[in-house]
Amino acid sequence: MRLSLFILSNLDAILKEWEDFAGTLAPLEDAGRIELRDHATEVLKVIATDLATPQEESESIAKSKGLAPVAGTDTAAEVHAAARMASGLNSDQVMAEFRALRSSVLRLWTRDTAVSTADEIDDMVRFNEAIDQAQSESMARYTKLLRDAQSLFLAILGHDVRSPLGAVSMGAQVLLQDQTLPAKVLKVGLRIFNSTKRVDEIVRDLLDFSTSHLGDGIPIDPYTVDLAEICQNVVEETRTFHPDRNIELVSEGNLVGTWDGPRLAQAFANLISNAVQHGNRESTILVAIDGCQSNVLFEVSNDADVIPQAKLRTLFDPVKSFAIRPPGERTRSRVQNLGLGLYVVKEIVKAHNGEISVCSTKETGVKFSVSLPRITPQRRNGDD
Repeated sequence: MRLSLFILSNLDAILKEWEDFAGTLAPLEDAGRIELRDHATEVLKVIATDLATPQEESESIAKSKGLAPVAGTDTAAEVHAAARMASGLNSDQVMAEFRALRSSVLRLWTRDTAVSTADEIDDMVRFNEAIDQAQSESMARYTKLLRDAQSLFLAILGHDVRSPLGAVSMGAQVLLQDQTLPAKVLKVGLRIFNSTKRVDEIVRDLLDFSTSHLGDGIPIDPYTVDLAEICQNVVEETRTFHPDRNIELVSEGNLVGTWDGPRLAQAFANLISNAVQHGNRESTILVAIDGCQSNVLFEVSNDADVIPQAKLRTLFDPVKSFAIRPPGERTRSRVQNLGLGLYVVKEIVKAHNGEISVCSTKETGVKFSVSLPRITPQRRNGDD
């Protein structure tokens, strides 16, 4: 009997084994039959339909590479993942369900049918492809839901932190304005105020990181600005906070265009701060912005240790960058920051239809390069 027909003819037996296995998973120990079976019937019917549909070799190869046609609506496997997350299953348990389903179907089928013909062997291969496809769809949806939930949590946390942080900043400013206080108190007040500014920058990056995952990236509001002025202000501010570091600025060409000024100032500041933190303290940080070409080129160069190629690939992804660190570097005392700043830079540049790259060699040090087109979509209404 062909496998597609066997699945449809033996749904109850297959579903009974699915149900029995699901009942062994801790979150579903007390679940009823409907919750245990969930969308298993729909998943099996989709697989049976796929097996009964003629398939070219090119289509099989495409599936094996994850290039199967994208469904216009949520698939049964995707809906199943959402339901299982709501039931409290973790990703390993959802994966285990599909492994158990694969085993159950093949075991029941081979018990009933002596697999020997080319068509039957092809059925087995295609069944495994279909299970892999369903598993991939289910895990992709589970991962997305989990990432969205984590991003929402971080967004809420960031907003909640800003209220008490604002109160601390306001208190520090009140102290600084009272010139009758001793110099020691004013010095402490200045430290508190500077620290609140730094924390506010971290919270801002955290909010940008979380909201960019929940929507279509970082929103921007482009209007006519002069990047020479913006860059000069950012460099001067960095010099104020790091008077011991030598930061040189080279600016040339036409640097007027339509961009989100505050967002690009944030991106420039993050790149320069990154150079301050990771560059050799005795070396000069060179900031260059060039408007002589069709695109504006912004670069930050500094002398620093060579960054391994593996780390360069994940430099703008804080989650992956943290994951590949050796366990000894993940301790609180060894982690200076989570790299949110570089992620935010990448998203701001992306929102402007620009490009960012980084190179690191022993001869040239570390150089970040940002290329920005002069015209950004969605200019502010009424801007000239």
